[in-house]
Amino acid sequence: MSEKDMIAHYLKIAWRNLLKYRMQTVVNVIGLAVGFACFAFANLWMRYESSFDSRYDAANRMYLIYTETSIEAGGISPHVPYPVSTLLKKEFPEIEAACAFTRYSPAELRLEDQPALEAVGMMLDSCFMDMFGVRVLTGTYDFFYSDEKVALTERVARKLFGTTEVLGRTVTCNDKESTVCAVVSDLSHSNFSFDFIHEGSYFRRWQDAWDNGGFEVVVRLAPGVSPQSMEEKFRAYAGKVDDLNSKAIGRLRLMPLSEVRQASFNKDRLVSFFYLRLFAAAGGLVILCSLFNHLALFLSRMEIRRRELALRRACGSSGRGLFAMLTTEYSLLILLSGFFGFVLVELLHPLFQRLSGVEGNVYGGSLLYFLIVLLLSLLLLLPFVFRYSSLRPERRKSGRQMKVMVGIQLFISLLAIFSTVVLMRQLNYLRQTDLGWERHNLAAFTFVYPDTSKDEIVEHVRQMPFVRQVLTGYWGLLPEGARGTVTMDWDGKPSDWKMQDIRMACMDDTLAAFYDIQLATGQFIRQDGGDNQVMLNESAVRAMGVTHPVGMVITYSQEQKEKSTVVGVVRDFHITAPTVPVQPTLYVKRSGWMNGNHILIKYHEGSWPELRHRVDSLFASDYPEVKYNLVNVMDEYDTYLKSENLLMRLLAFVSTVCILMSAFGIFSMVTLNCERRRKEMAIRKINGARVKDILGLFAREYLWLLGIASAIAFPVGYILMKQWLENYVEQIPLSWWLYMVIFLCMALVIALCISWRIWRVAKENPAEVIKRE
Repeated sequence: MSEKDMIAHYLKIAWRNLLKYRMQTVVNVIGLAVGFACFAFANLWMRYESSFDSRYDAANRMYLIYTETSIEAGGISPHVPYPVSTLLKKEFPEIEAACAFTRYSPAELRLEDQPALEAVGMMLDSCFMDMFGVRVLTGTYDFFYSDEKVALTERVARKLFGTTEVLGRTVTCNDKESTVCAVVSDLSHSNFSFDFIHEGSYFRRWQDAWDNGGFEVVVRLAPGVSPQSMEEKFRAYAGKVDDLNSKAIGRLRLMPLSEVRQASFNKDRLVSFFYLRLFAAAGGLVILCSLFNHLALFLSRMEIRRRELALRRACGSSGRGLFAMLTTEYSLLILLSGFFGFVLVELLHPLFQRLSGVEGNVYGGSLLYFLIVLLLSLLLLLPFVFRYSSLRPERRKSGRQMKVMVGIQLFISLLAIFSTVVLMRQLNYLRQTDLGWERHNLAAFTFVYPDTSKDEIVEHVRQMPFVRQVLTGYWGLLPEGARGTVTMDWDGKPSDWKMQDIRMACMDDTLAAFYDIQLATGQFIRQDGGDNQVMLNESAVRAMGVTHPVGMVITYSQEQKEKSTVVGVVRDFHITAPTVPVQPTLYVKRSGWMNGNHILIKYHEGSWPELRHRVDSLFASDYPEVKYNLVNVMDEYDTYLKSENLLMRLLAFVSTVCILMSAFGIFSMVTLNCERRRKEMAIRKINGARVKDILGLFAREYLWLLGIASAIAFPVGYILMKQWLENYVEQIPLSWWLYMVIFLCMALVIALCISWRIWRVAKENPAEVIKRE
């Protein structure tokens, strides 16, 4: 027989054996394909997320300026005054270049008689274009100096006009007409991407204004200068100068551009990088579970085919030939899984791109991951193939190896199930638990522009039958409105008090009643009074170290010092991501810029879709020229949990696949044991054993395996999930009953797997079994 015919013969045998155990084959192929696709997508996503702003010259020396602040939920903010850029270039020779810019999103670009295009507007200077490699492709630089000129990126020009020949054309930007004077290159795969550049003259007016902290600054350090040493020089410089604006330089920090994507202030971040690693790990667990299941099934088949292998050897097959045959059989399933894995990647790639926004070629990396899986599977296989091809397998040792394989699958399954259950309970807890304020059945208009018809709109909304209450003149809690920071002094203030400033927001009895906010002690500031009165939250009281805050006099200053009396302590409530602790906050009566312009709405249970529809219809018919933004407060809060929701869906799917893998691994092992111990069971029945005795014999063996797997998986799961839970301010307890329920559920699955097979064997006529054996 030629080598070509021999390979075809081996493939035919391998295919027949896969079809003989078709159910196990299908489950293994699906498991490996799914794990392979998850692993490939997760790694592509991680590469995409970690490569933002990495293509520029000296990108590893470019840093975003940020400050530590109590205003932002994450404790840091990238917003600084424009003159910071100029001062850094002037005073620090270690800084090669610095640029200031500001972005507006979303803005609207429109042509006459065409729908508006949501776009990101940018105000910048030539330094930004030099540092980020943005070029003017056609046109002039007039957009730097005029508010009536605009520059479009190449992509937006094609989207609006269908061509880049757009110089001199007119576009409307936020209801203001501008002339296109330039087309610039796209800034792709960047945290600072934009669609058009505008209002250059207005931007330049802020070059010397320290009272507008609405800009971002990026600097490029000289070679060999570390960000830590630069921050030390910032602090040293602040200690030498007397000017208050210059002293603010001492609070500046440097963030590498590679870290901006995952920063807490980045609203474009879809998912935490940590969860992407878990995504990849989950895909790897499915692959491992499938590989061990396939290996266990392979060993099971080899034990059943012992006689066939002996006959092949007696008929002249060499050890090398048997080795090639067994390797072909094993590898065929891996190759099939790889094929279906690539099919799955191709089918899911458009959905994956819509979900993640990830662009790039997934197939090169996918092929590399598949080759790694194939190599790993062959390394696991080789020791067993050598033994079976030499016809010297040890039955007892083979049985132990199969138990190890099944035990590993049970461990992976228990770990995946435990992690999924904890994640689901934590997410449900975060959605349902009392956060200290009412967030259900609430909505808010965050802006209405122009607001000349605002009072009429409020009356229309108030008259809708499903609206319970409408409140105006305040900033909502979520989305959060205006807030500030102040320095605070009081009698007995510790000299080593570390907080430089404290968060300040508006709160009185009316707003507190709307959101059902509770007092810890004292009283709320009254809407119709409350002059020179303030409140603190519990976190502020703890930070101050005072025991009886009500009645104490504090002095707080922003532009000028205000002396006020503390009249109440508000219970802490969470309006930020569940991983962010409640910030110490000073509450004052609304006045001046603290007067809000949100329209807050409380509606009846289940009427949000109708409210949304009625509001949209109202503006479309009666106020077509008015722009507005209506949000559901609960939906806003759920955006904090989008990473967790994504991870929960993935882990639930992984757990299901792992359970199937384990179930079929146990079923394969039971099938082998039944074949090997058929005569033993027949003799036991002759000696008086009942069917339930035989079932109990097998059940104890597999429950013992489950117990060992649980003893390892539960502590590992506890350590992993406890560390994950530590990220949250509000946490669920990992109660003992959780482990018991998971163990009993897995025991039930095992019982269902073994009972049917053993029942059939145990019900056979023992005389016929002994006669056949």
